[in-house]
Amino acid sequence: MDKQDYPSRYLYISGAFAVGGTFTEIAPDVKIHMQVPTIAPVHLPMVGGISEATQKKKFVLDFRSAKFERIGGKRKRQLQKQEALSVGAARSLAQTEPEVAGRPFVSRSLSEVESVRIAGGFFLKYGILNLTSTHDPNKSRHPEIRFGTTEIRGLRLGTSKVKITLDVGPFNKYPTLEAFETAFQNDSRLRQKLSSRFVMDPKTGGLHKNESGYVIGSLVQKVEGLPDDASFDGFTITWPKFGKIILGEVLMGPYVRRVTLVRFKHSDGDIGSGCSGGSTWP
Repeated sequence: MDKQDYPSRYLYISGAFAVGGTFTEIAPDVKIHMQVPTIAPVHLPMVGGISEATQKKKFVLDFRSAKFERIGGKRKRQLQKQEALSVGAARSLAQTEPEVAGRPFVSRSLSEVESVRIAGGFFLKYGILNLTSTHDPNKSRHPEIRFGTTEIRGLRLGTSKVKITLDVGPFNKYPTLEAFETAFQNDSRLRQKLSSRFVMDPKTGGLHKNESGYVIGSLVQKVEGLPDDASFDGFTITWPKFGKIILGEVLMGPYVRRVTLVRFKHSDGDIGSGCSGGSTWP
């Protein structure tokens, strides 16, 4: 089929979820495998529409279904009684606006989650992520993807109350990867401000791109109130008794932006995640 014979259409990319992943350990010496049922997942058809999910009742997951490696029976029974993860409430939304001739294609993604508790001393009171993709193919090859209200509030590590300050300004000012990359290369003040928050290419001094053309950085501007035995580098908290906590992670490609408010490497899991974007075809 020649491309002129294929009807032109827009391919939407939009999805979100509140919590999901896999537990791979409980303590540094206890390896396990236990998948977490994804909470409030939504995924939009490429033709657009609406997908919405709500978790109104508290969700609790213990370690009874976990597969343990090299552990005694007594300790295994003790650990199986522990709460692995709980989520107080959650809501996710992916939705497009009606398509109107001559106007941009618009979609949005929302992830909202409350009271997330994870074994090992992690607690998050509230997180919200809002993304909107606007694409006028007559003006740009790529969608413009911006943040609405986006917050990480009430993070506690053990008894320490951790304050997270996010900065979405540069991402909204330069809403395509091309514009962001150009500004990063040409504006020395912006580069100095953001370099510690992005994965960099030591050879070029610019943003590192993988083979698929993605760059990775973070929304996090400042972290305050860490436990004494925790450290912070770029956008990752390292807390030995728990593991690594990656904050405000943003993956950017030409046609999509994917964001995770909190990613924990105590095991492998995401909290407050969504993506937005799209492209024309052909």
